[in-house]
This record gives sequence, C-alpha cells and structure tokens, in this order.
Amino acid sequence: MRIPPRRRLYITTTVGVASVALVAISGAEAGDAGPWKPWWIALGVVMSVVGAAVPGYEQIRKERQRKTAEQASIDAAVEMRVTINDALDPIVRQLGRIATTTNRQERGNLREATVPMVLGSAAQLIKGRRVRACLFRLEDGSPKKLVPAQYAGRADAPVTVFTEGTAEGDSVFAMIQRNEHAHSDDVDRDPPEGWHGSAEHGYRSFLAVPVVAGQTPYGMLTVDAMNVGGVSRSDVPFVRLLAGLLADALAYGTNDEGLLRLVR
Repeated sequence: MRIPPRRRLYITTTVGVASVALVAISGAEAGDAGPWKPWWIALGVVMSVVGAAVPGYEQIRKERQRKTAEQASIDAAVEMRVTINDALDPIVRQLGRIATTTNRQERGNLREATVPMVLGSAAQLIKGRRVRACLFRLEDGSPKKLVPAQYAGRADAPVTVFTEGTAEGDSVFAMIQRNEHAHSDDVDRDPPEGWHGSAEHGYRSFLAVPVVAGQTPYGMLTVDAMNVGGVSRSDVPFVRLLAGLLADALAYGTNDEGLLRLVR
C-alpha cells in the first residue's frame, strides 16, 4: 500500500520524536530501576538505533525517488527524440525525392504531398488538446492575402483570411517580413496585436510562424489548441523547423512556375 507523502512525513517525524523521548526516559529510569535496569538500558539502545535509522531510511528513499525521476526523464527524452525522428524522417526523404526528380509534374505532385505530411506531424506532436495545424498560402494581388489552404488535426476548418490593409492582416505580413513568430498561451487574456480572441477563432492557445525559403515567403504555418497553454513557447523551435522544411519543399522548382511572392 502506497503511503501518501504527508502521512509518511507525519509517521517518520512521530517515530523520531518518540524515539528521542524514550531514549531520554530509559536513561533516566535506568539509574535506579533495580532489576529492571538491563531492560531500560536495552530499550534505550533499541530506540537510539530506531531514532538514527528513521532519517537514514528517509534519505535512502529520497535518493531512490531522485534516481527514478532522473531515469524517467531520460526515458521520456529518448522517447521524444525517437518520435520526432519518426515524424521528420519521411519529410526529409520526401525532400530528397523532390530535389532529385527531373519530371516537372512529378515534382509538383511531390511538393504538394509534403504539405499534409508537415501539418500532420505538427498536429500529432504538439501535446495540447485537440490541436490543429494549418497552412495559409500567400496570394498576390492588391491587396495581398493569406488564405487557408490545408489543415490537419481537429475537424473544424480554418476560415480566417488575412488581408493586407487590415489590423490582423498587417500584423501577420509584418511578422513574415521580419521572419518572427506570434504566440499566445491564452488568446482571450493576451492576444498578439491585431489578433482576435477565442470567441471568433474557437481556440485558446496558438503559434504562427512564417513559411520562408531564403528571402522568399510562401505563407504561414499555424498551430492552435483548444486549451490554455496547449501550444507553449517551447514549441516554437519545433514548429519553425517544420515551417522551414515545408518552405524548402515549396521552393523546389517554383521559379519557373510563377509562384506568388510577397513584394517587400
């Protein structure tokens, strides 16, 4: 039976105090206990051992807990590395196929097939509640727009269109031009400039990063979750890595196909 930490602390403290008290009593009684003197001496010795053993036991138990926690942390880190490797390896192989094919149509098909691979990895590996990953593609024109193209994760499709000249659109285009990112643990309490709360979007935490290859932007990758803190700041490097892989895929062979670009 597992003893709760508070109760265990109470028990060990009580035993320790009782041991000290009994040692003191046995020492006092042994002085004039007559025929009981050997028993009082023996009791004093036993309780001294108990009093010394209790702190030692607690120290050993804490050390075991520390080693168990360290091993669990190591195991979790190894498992995460394996999971990320399993997710990224197919994408990297796909980039190799895109780079080596000489068929223009096949390259285009491979390039588009990379998008759901990246979005699926983002939606599966971010540990929020009902995570969704979305690609917003850049559409040139006047005004320029970022429109939802594909998504993975929870079922509700993204509907927001980021249009140049609006508060929300300008904040996103500025983020892309500066190659920054936008993040919020809670869009209701702390939305980035130009972004609305969950009443409109339906999510509580989100992250947006540019999809840029070199100096050429292709759009924006977003990840959002239904719970506060579901997408955390610690997820930024991983999502930026996915966005970079996605940008590399979209960049292959697009110079002669007129892919729309952002005019700075």
